[in-house]
This record gives sequence, structure tokens and C-alpha cells, in this order.
Amino acid sequence: MRVLITGISGFAGRHLAALLLERGDEVDGTVHRPESRDRLRCLINAPRSLRESRVHVLDVRDPTAVAALIASVQPDAIFHLAGMAIVGNSHHDPAAVFLTNAMGTLNVMAGVRQHRPKCRVLAVGSGDAYGRLDPSDLPVRETCPFRPVSPYGASKAAADLLAYQWANGYGLDVVRVRPFNHTGPGQQPGFVCPDLAQQLVAIEQGRQPATLAVGNLDVVRDFTDVRDVVAGYVAAWECGRSGDVFNVCSGVGRSVREVAAELIEISGHQVRLSVVPERVRVTDIPVVIGCPEHLQRSTGWAPRYQWRQTLTDLLEECRNQCGVGPD
Repeated sequence: MRVLITGISGFAGRHLAALLLERGDEVDGTVHRPESRDRLRCLINAPRSLRESRVHVLDVRDPTAVAALIASVQPDAIFHLAGMAIVGNSHHDPAAVFLTNAMGTLNVMAGVRQHRPKCRVLAVGSGDAYGRLDPSDLPVRETCPFRPVSPYGASKAAADLLAYQWANGYGLDVVRVRPFNHTGPGQQPGFVCPDLAQQLVAIEQGRQPATLAVGNLDVVRDFTDVRDVVAGYVAAWECGRSGDVFNVCSGVGRSVREVAAELIEISGHQVRLSVVPERVRVTDIPVVIGCPEHLQRSTGWAPRYQWRQTLTDLLEECRNQCGVGPD
């Protein structure tokens, strides 16, 4: 099968490429900047690496370029992951995040309709689109209305609706997924788990006092290993019906305090926590827990990685990147 992954150099994109290559699929991918191609070849952990000629530089905001690439690659499947992913940054430039996430999705759908209408598309949204939640909404099911509180969440809600419209209105074969928080080896700073892990490595190296700078410790989030998340994407693509939507999540809520405590325990160090005001978001939703039952019942998918293993792998990769190990 010929697969096109937009955003292949991103966190989930690299893991998805590795999974598809292991299955024997032919994989093309897009990156936003040329320098991402070289980095990608070093980061994908797969039986065989992507050849540089099959990694294409593409700005998903450019409809002509998107259509031309789809016409050239002629994929059987498109996994649309490209987008701006850091929620906090979206407050600084809402227009940029909307253009990339929403209009980028529109451009992919239009390109598919024009040049590859039989191609099955997996449109990756976000659980952040649900936004403000009432206790009665938990665990969040796919029927929960969108009430986004960040520009990122709004952009993902718009992209989700666009993907549904092109399936429902124009007959494209589109399946949608809404991943909740995911982490694991390869995640870059800007997200809570790698931020904590990198601080622990800095403490091990003596570059930081034995204090973790944290934000709101009491928010609860639904974390899933990225390797399980991309397996969920593939399962949804294979088994979902056109127009269907699936939450991709664990169904388990963990507070940031619990995550920090477990990372500290794994590190083997005595570390204290210090709440830093600039790390506290005024729009933080207290509790976000998803319901994965629809995906599980429709596809048989279930998380395989234990939470402690996810954090261990994340911390170990941070150590390897900095050239240190545990004492």
C-alpha cells in the first residue's frame, strides 16, 4: 500500500512511519522545512529508513502545492497529521494555527477530491477540541459537543468538521480520530512529560538545582503512549467507516502531580516541586478523560504499553540525547 503521511517528521508522524514500514507499506511523507529531512532519517526507528527522495517539503497552507503532491504520489492512504501542536503557542498567533490546522486540512481534502478521490484519508484531530467539560461529560465520548477554550482547540474543531463535511457532502472516504494527550520517546519540549523529563536530566547533570519547575499540579489528563496512539490510527483507518470518528485515549486520568512523582521515582533522585506562575494556564481545564470504547469495540485496539514503561522510555531517551545515565 502506498501511504502519504503529512507531518512525518513530527512526534506521532515518526512513530507512525516506523509502524507502517514494519508492516511493509510504501511510505511517502511531508515536512515543512528542508532541514527536517535530515533529522527525520536519524529519528525514525524502523527496519529500513525512508529514502530522502520520498520525503517532500510541503506547506499544507498552499493548496496548489498540496494538490500537486497528491497528484504526483497517487497514494492509497493519507494520514493527515501535519499541523501546529503546542496549545500554549496558539494564544500568541491564533491566525497561524487556524491557517495551518484548519485550512491545511481543507487543502488536503480538496487535493484528494481533485486527484485521488478513492484514497482513504485519516484526519487527525484532537481531544482538545472538546474544550470546556462538565463533570457529566466524563469520560468524554465522541458525541460530546465542541466547546474549545484555546485557538488550537478551535482550529482542531474546525478541521474535524471540515473533514466530516468533505466525507458527508462530497463522498470522500474519510475517517477521523481525536487523540488525547500522548507522550513517549521522541516528544520534544513544550509538553508536560518531556519538560519534566528534561529537567530531571538537567538535575542529574548538575545544570539545575534539585527542583522541578511545574505548572498546575492538580489538572488531570488522559495520557497514552504515542506508540499505542499510532497503532490506534492504523486500526481506525483499517476498520472505520467513512465519516466515522474515534477517540484515541487510555480512559485513565492522571494528575500532573502523579506524573511528576512517578518520573522522580524512576529517576532515583530526591527532587522537590516548585509551582512557577508562568507555567500555569488560566484556561486549563481541571479534568480531561476520554472514553476509548468506540475504537476498542470497532477495531479491537487496546493500549499495549504500561504507563511506567512509557515514562521510563521517555526519560531514558532524554538521558541518551544529553549523554548521561542514571547514577
